[in-house]
Amino acid sequence: MNRRLGIIGAGQLGLYLCEAAQALGSKVTVISDTADAVALRSADKAIVAELDDVSAIDEFLSCCDVVTFDKEGVPNETLAYLIESEKQGKVAIHPGADTLLMVKDKGLQKTWLQQQSLPTLPFHILPQGPASVDFLVRTFGRSVVQKARCGGYDGRGVQLLQSLDSPEQLWNIPSIVEPCLKGCREISVITARDQAGGVQSYPPVSMDFDPQLNSVSVVTMRASIPPELSNRAVELAERVVHLLGGIGVFAIEMFVTPSDELLINEISPRVHNSGHVTLDACNVSQFEQHVRAVTGLPLRPVVHHSPAVMLNILYAEPMRPVCPDKPLVQRAGRAGDDSVVSPLASTYWYGKAPGSPGRKMGHINVVAPSLELATTAARQIMEKLSPRHDSERAA
Repeated sequence: MNRRLGIIGAGQLGLYLCEAAQALGSKVTVISDTADAVALRSADKAIVAELDDVSAIDEFLSCCDVVTFDKEGVPNETLAYLIESEKQGKVAIHPGADTLLMVKDKGLQKTWLQQQSLPTLPFHILPQGPASVDFLVRTFGRSVVQKARCGGYDGRGVQLLQSLDSPEQLWNIPSIVEPCLKGCREISVITARDQAGGVQSYPPVSMDFDPQLNSVSVVTMRASIPPELSNRAVELAERVVHLLGGIGVFAIEMFVTPSDELLINEISPRVHNSGHVTLDACNVSQFEQHVRAVTGLPLRPVVHHSPAVMLNILYAEPMRPVCPDKPLVQRAGRAGDDSVVSPLASTYWYGKAPGSPGRKMGHINVVAPSLELATTAARQIMEKLSPRHDSERAA
C-alpha cells in the first residue's frame, strides 16, 4: 500500500477523500490554489499555491507516493509535468494524468468515445470565432446544447438553446454543440477499478437537475429503471473504465432515451457528486473505494442496503444563518415507534463560506424503506434550511 496520498484540489471531494484515506492509515497532502478550500483543514499537510507553480508541485510530490485528483481543472503544463515525474519513478498518478488531459476537454472526450465505438450523442466542435447557425440547425435541429470544451462544472459552461436562430446566441469560446434530447432521463454509474484490473460498481442512480442552475439537485439510488437496463448501464460503465485503463473511481453519466437506449453524456475521472449517496446507502463509500484503488488496497464488494435520496444544498441568501463555518455532519432519525423503518437523515455541511447563489454548501442523504419516504424526509429537511422553498411552493 502507498501510504502517502497526495490530492490535487481541496474542495468537498478532497475533504471526504482525506477522511477516507486517514481512516485507512494514509497520510494525506493536498495542494490548492485557494486558501479557503475546505480540505486544507483536514489534510496532514496543506500547500496553497498556483497549480502551475513548479516549485510548489515539486514540494507536493516530495510528500507523496501516489497522487490523485478531486477536480479536472488542472493546468495542462502541470499534467505534463506529472506524466514526466511518473515516468522517472518519482510518484504514481491515478487516474493517469494523460487520462485527465483527454477527459477534461469535452471535445477530446467526445472524439475518444466515438473512436472507441461507445454510444454517445452526435456533436460538432466549435472553435472560438463565428459559427454557422445554418449548419448546426441542419445537423441537429434548432434545439441544441452548447458546452465549453474546458472549465465547466456544476452547470457552468453549459447552455441549452431551445431555438437556435442567430450566431449571437452561441458563446464565442471553444466548445461543442449537441442536439437537445427530448424526454430523456439522466443516470450515473459510479465504477471503481483497482490496480489489478478488478472492478466494483454501484447501482445506477437517477439525477434530476435544477432548471435554472443546470446542476444536479436530486440523486436517487437505485435509479427507477428496469433491472435489464440497469445491468446494461453497469456493463457500459465498466467497459469505459477498462478501455481507459483507469485506476480509481469514475462517474459515467448517461442519457436514457424513451426507447431505453443508453448514450454516454460525460466521463468524470474522480469521485463525483452523484456518488455522495454511497456514504449512507452502501457498505462502502465511493471515497473509501477510490482510496483503496489508488493506494493498492483491494476493493470492497459493493452492497447496496437501502433506498436513498441525496439533495444538494445549493446556496441561497435566506440560508446564510444556518451555514456552519467548518465541515459538519448532522445525523437524525425521524421520531416513530419503529426506528428500523423510519427514515434516517444525514446532513453534510462542507464548511464553505456563504457565496454566490447555487454554490454547493452541502448535501442531505436520507435512507428509508422506500424512495418515496426518503424523498419526503429529505425535502422536509431542505425546507427548514431555506425559507426560499416555502415561498417558491406558495408561488
